[in-house]
Amino acid sequence: MFFVKQKTSKLSGGFLSIFNKTKDSLKQPVDDDINQQLLLQLNKKKIPSWSQLKQLSKILQKPEKIKLLIILLVFLISASTFTWRMYWRNSIEVPAVGGTYTEGLIGAPQFVNPILANTDVDRDLVRLVFSGLVKLNSNGEIVPDLASAYTIDAEATTYTFELKPNLKWHDGHPLTADDIIFTIERITDPDFKSPLKNSFSGVDVIRINDRTVQFKLAKPFTPFLSIMTVGIIPEHLWYSIPSFSAALTDLNTKPVGSGPYKFKSLTKDTNGNIKNYSLEIFEDYHLDNAYIKELSFKFYEDFMTGVMALQNKNVEGLTYLPEENKDQINNKKINLHDLHYPQYTSVFFNPNNNSLLSDKDFRQALSLGVDKQRILTEVLNGAGQIIHTPILPGMTGYDESIKAAEYNTVAATGILDELGWTLSEDQQFRTKTVEGDDDEEDQVEELSIKLTTIDQSASVKIVSIIKENWEAIGIKTTLDIIPKDKIKKDVIDSRKYEVLVFGELININSGPYPFWHSSQNKHPGLNLSVLANKDIDAYLEEARNAKTDQAKIEPLVNFQKKLLELNFAIFLYNPTYTYPTASKIKGLESLQFINLPADRFNNINSWYIKTKRTLTK
Repeated sequence: MFFVKQKTSKLSGGFLSIFNKTKDSLKQPVDDDINQQLLLQLNKKKIPSWSQLKQLSKILQKPEKIKLLIILLVFLISASTFTWRMYWRNSIEVPAVGGTYTEGLIGAPQFVNPILANTDVDRDLVRLVFSGLVKLNSNGEIVPDLASAYTIDAEATTYTFELKPNLKWHDGHPLTADDIIFTIERITDPDFKSPLKNSFSGVDVIRINDRTVQFKLAKPFTPFLSIMTVGIIPEHLWYSIPSFSAALTDLNTKPVGSGPYKFKSLTKDTNGNIKNYSLEIFEDYHLDNAYIKELSFKFYEDFMTGVMALQNKNVEGLTYLPEENKDQINNKKINLHDLHYPQYTSVFFNPNNNSLLSDKDFRQALSLGVDKQRILTEVLNGAGQIIHTPILPGMTGYDESIKAAEYNTVAATGILDELGWTLSEDQQFRTKTVEGDDDEEDQVEELSIKLTTIDQSASVKIVSIIKENWEAIGIKTTLDIIPKDKIKKDVIDSRKYEVLVFGELININSGPYPFWHSSQNKHPGLNLSVLANKDIDAYLEEARNAKTDQAKIEPLVNFQKKLLELNFAIFLYNPTYTYPTASKIKGLESLQFINLPADRFNNINSWYIKTKRTLTK
């Protein structure tokens, strides 16, 4: 006992002095005790050994144990806090793989196939599942995708693409130049009935080797590079499917592509309609892999139902949030992303159905009589911008100095007076006396216009304001509101309208030719103002055949000036595209411009939900 007690006394003297323990609390060694002297020489270290530390519970009293425990806790907390602060200061938060995002789409998928897709829903899913030779980045710029590089010859008629090495389809098969050739052949096959057929008319595609393809054009066509964003389909799965039955295969809804996401599953309701559609990360994607592990889509018949699903948290995003539905979203965890969108709403004239519209001065009076600012404020709550031509900000040829005359009822009434349309105090609408032939009596003609639009909330508000504007200057205005399912076939394709208020979605890379050249005045052309002018046609042809964007600018500027001089249309506004997503979705900040709704996924690889911290260098 004496031996053990003296050993612990040495421990106490060296380590436990911090407790101010009195010297009498332990038995002190006797000088003449030889055993004790030998003991003290056994370990001259001032730091206690582990065997000594294990004796603490035997020699410490309860208050001392509490003090020691407190000191240890304070030390551990301080050390942990210091370590965490140092880590936090020297690390950054970065995206991590994981999470699921669910979005609502309006409509249902039919052809998740890049060369058959003809709806926004189809194009949305195609953008995620398939890859093209080139793609658009978040700024709307064309960059390589499947191609590692491309060259364009001096005549701008030969495009050569070099593929990246080791490209793979979602099923693991290699993707080669043969798949590119096969895709173009199917597009141009009339039995396949691809809506892209005309885009590749007169284009020859040549296989140079496994990784090189070449396209030869009959003449320069600047927008051709943007056409090459079309997704490529796998030859090894499609070659055995006859072109005439291509629309019937399951590959249209259970596709195999080479994009950042691959098909995972779908569910249908009792009527066979697809209700849910899931995609998952493709691990062998040729560019940076996406972070969000799974994308899920739900389909709704209309925006009203989709907005309700967003508000009720059944989905975490919606393809588009109409202006009239914005006040229904009061969820603070929903972010509204306002994107620049190449769509504009205009008033189009058809003199074939009302001869008054053949007079450019009368068209000018109509233009001066429309209050664009009121339309923008009352219809869009200011979420857009007034425009003056079809060349929008950010597009080649845009010139902010080119502007239409502002709203001016005095000038408008002056023009109508000069044209012989008078308004007496007892009349609501202007009239003109037309002399009768020979024995016929003179006729009093009332100035009237029929204004047509689609049965949508925003469009109906627009024509109501225009009707009020025009009737204020003495023009009788009759509204013709057409159901959504009839507007295209019964009105637009047949051009059965006098004045039409409608929105046009344009492709910034195709230019204004398809919408304003006189050759496009009839279906399937897209020129809704059924007017013709040889100067306008010449400017559009020059811009269309230009080899560079710089060469397009002058003819496009001249085109816009001539368009305003002749008052071919009344350009109202360019709306903002509002894309709502849950606040948990990060990485959308760089997305500012879209050419099509599907372009909102251009930077999908940058989106993330989960995060982690990593040390800075």
